[in-house]
Amino acid sequence: MLTIERYLTLYGRFASELGAGAAAEASIEQVAEALYCTERNAKLVLRKLTEEGFIEWKAGRGRGNRSHITFREDREKLLLDLSRQYAEDGEYNKAFHLLQTFGEGTAANEKFMEWMSGSFGFHKQLGKEADILRLPITRVIMTLDPAECVFSFDSHVIQQIFDKLVVLEENTGRILPGIAHDWECNEDATIWTFHLRKGVLFHDGTELTASDVVFTMERLRSGKLNSWIMRSLGKVEAVSNRIVRFHLNRPNWLFLKYACSNVMAILPSGLLGQSEELFWKRPVGTGPFQIEEWTSGRLLLGANVHYFQGRPHLDQVEIVPVPPNEALKGRMVTWQQLICDPKQQAVTVENGWIKLESKNVCTSMLSWNMQRKGPQQSELFRRIVDQLLDRKLMIRELEGYRYLPANGFFPESEPSTSVTPPNDTPIPPDELRKLIARHGFDQFPVTLCAHTVHSADAFWIQKQCMAYGIEVKVRIEGQETIHSVFDEVDVTFHSLVFPEDEVSLIESCEQDNSFLKRLMTPELSAWTIERFDEALAFKNSPDRMAIYAEIEERLRGEYQVLFLLHNRFYTDYHPTLKGVRINSLGWIDFKHIWRA
Repeated sequence: MLTIERYLTLYGRFASELGAGAAAEASIEQVAEALYCTERNAKLVLRKLTEEGFIEWKAGRGRGNRSHITFREDREKLLLDLSRQYAEDGEYNKAFHLLQTFGEGTAANEKFMEWMSGSFGFHKQLGKEADILRLPITRVIMTLDPAECVFSFDSHVIQQIFDKLVVLEENTGRILPGIAHDWECNEDATIWTFHLRKGVLFHDGTELTASDVVFTMERLRSGKLNSWIMRSLGKVEAVSNRIVRFHLNRPNWLFLKYACSNVMAILPSGLLGQSEELFWKRPVGTGPFQIEEWTSGRLLLGANVHYFQGRPHLDQVEIVPVPPNEALKGRMVTWQQLICDPKQQAVTVENGWIKLESKNVCTSMLSWNMQRKGPQQSELFRRIVDQLLDRKLMIRELEGYRYLPANGFFPESEPSTSVTPPNDTPIPPDELRKLIARHGFDQFPVTLCAHTVHSADAFWIQKQCMAYGIEVKVRIEGQETIHSVFDEVDVTFHSLVFPEDEVSLIESCEQDNSFLKRLMTPELSAWTIERFDEALAFKNSPDRMAIYAEIEERLRGEYQVLFLLHNRFYTDYHPTLKGVRINSLGWIDFKHIWRA
């Protein structure tokens, strides 16, 4: 394969315009330069390519006689063949790298993605009764460590590999048994006791005990991104092999919901004697799927046949990260369609497809960087930008999953579809322009940061502001970099999902790497934490919700956060696919899917 890559390198350097079959002038010095090697090695490469029939090399002899190289193989065909071979070997990242490096000026990318689409979806393994689901995902998995997880897709995969003490039933809000089959707390919710099931096995066959729970919680509280969830923990103890007791420093009537969070997924004690680095290369949990392979090119999950909640119907799930630009250029169909059959007809009701809508939503917002100098330090400026963003117009123009203007974190708390803060009179458009000019807000460019998936929203906001003279520079960042640029941007567009409703809200304000906490003023951050502690002391939900409303009101009233839209999760599936359900993170749960 290295030989073919060298052939493609030389082809691109000398024959990209001439094509296969034509003779191109090429000196040994030029060949060595193209291959980044010595002239001696260049001669060896040319000899090998000649012996294998890829090229014909005619060395120029005598003064004034130039050397010529004839490329015999078609570049596009070679690219496709090698890319497919990489993909069939599970080395998808090599395939995409090859296409990105050598595919310019060819249709190789489009043809490869068309071929790939045919390999995605449901398949039966030849010679075995094995059901395999292969999905393309246009994002990378940043971590599978629950204590360090930030992104929703990472959390979704964590949910496939690990289990929690208890589970939040999404449709009813009930707390169901997980690793713990029973639990109780004292009168003021400062002591919580969990009784563990027998026979819960980690993927290596080790039985889970109370010591694994204690280890997990002690590790979680030790300076991790998600240590916020253990902030009130005094101590956690193993009363016996089957009983774990949490002692809290203050009342927390939400602690049972805390225990439903993927953040508190249970790890094996001591990480099975491995170092942190080694363990997280192939982590072991008790969940419905176990990791069979994890590389930069794919994640291969196999069914946990001993799963205590029932074996998954699928035998394998293969998740393939596809570069977003390659998916776009290749017009790759969505993973929602591929879970059924890439050869199905168009995704329409007329063709038998069913649209499934999640009851959970994510809420998009703008968070101003109050740690950075700039016009955003002016409440008037923040108020002006808030008014420039017509949420209903944003929904009409961008469409898609956007469905309701946001007045706060949760749609059910919306007093109306109006997004104008109470007692705030809208400023007429002409007056807005005068205010912007009078205060010099048109003199200072504002840098707006957004994740790649929110590009359309960011550029829409830019357009609205620019129409009134406010210069906005859009900075699009991927998962790998977006949390590292806080100090360099003035405002960030982001969205929050609420898989554990109230708990997720608290997390969004307390997690050290969250947009809300990092960008708001330290004084406001400390105040929100104090208010959350007050809320946790209330047993009844309406009392807690009243405090959350106060927090929302302050964020909204000071314009430190501009609530924008509530967004729905959808998927389309064909009736031949059974067990489809969208979880609160916006993804399909693999455990329940099966093919009729």
